[in-house]
Amino acid sequence: MKLFRTRRRYPQVKISRLCRISKDTQIGAHSYLGQNCSVTKAQIGRYVSIGDHVSIGNGEHALTRVSTSSMFYEDGYAVLTRGDCVIDHDAWIGVDAIVRRGVHMGHGAVLGANSFANKDIPPFAIAVGSPARIVGYRFEPPVQEAILASEWWLAEPGEARRIIDRLEKEHGLA
Repeated sequence: MKLFRTRRRYPQVKISRLCRISKDTQIGAHSYLGQNCSVTKAQIGRYVSIGDHVSIGNGEHALTRVSTSSMFYEDGYAVLTRGDCVIDHDAWIGVDAIVRRGVHMGHGAVLGANSFANKDIPPFAIAVGSPARIVGYRFEPPVQEAILASEWWLAEPGEARRIIDRLEKEHGLA
């Protein structure tokens, strides 16, 4: 996909060089994708940070069929992209990570560099490794609840900054 088409489709999203994004992908405002990313049939929220060389929702071949070749599928694309791939608002995906088809990353979740997410990652969880496992949470439950209730990611940057500053002050963060 040429960069000018991508910018026209996602005017408030920074998409770096050599990214491939399928036409049935949605990306929310103020998100960015690093260089050489591949995104297939995914729903990506607002303010999402995606590092270089990340793969999200690439096709998966059916292992229960006699042949794994997609040439024998009635609708290869539909079979290969079965299962929703959702990245909620303010998630962060590190360099060289892979998010498997059907995975849902919650609000504010983090997937570490070189990690492989093959199952859902809850809001604010930090998951690393291959396969990725949860090693902690960014915030304690009361702070998570306050952040989720604020829905700051629905605001434009100026207002979002004010909400974030208030939340950080109220909860003694940063």
